[in-house]
Amino acid sequence: MEITTKALDIRQDTANSKFHFDMKGEEEVYLKYKLHTGSTPNVIEFTETYVPEVLEGIGIPDAIALQAVRFADKVGYRIKASCPFMSGYMNRHPEFSHLRA
Repeated sequence: MEITTKALDIRQDTANSKFHFDMKGEEEVYLKYKLHTGSTPNVIEFTETYVPEVLEGIGIPDAIALQAVRFADKVGYRIKASCPFMSGYMNRHPEFSHLRA
């Protein structure tokens, strides 16, 4: 079975503060975050990204990052990219620079 980013079932798990893609019994791909509320504007800080080696190089982290950035934009949060992957993603996508905290 070929995995494509268009077919991914990426979900947000608010109880565990992460966006993730579950590989049905295999390792999970995730992007963890912390919400910083009480400031104006609110900030979502992306803290850790994990992708199993078997899934590297097919765009899954970018697909999760895009969904996370769209979520932040939709709810009016600014983005703080603490993890190296998200920092690089934000640098590669200047169209989202207005969302930086």
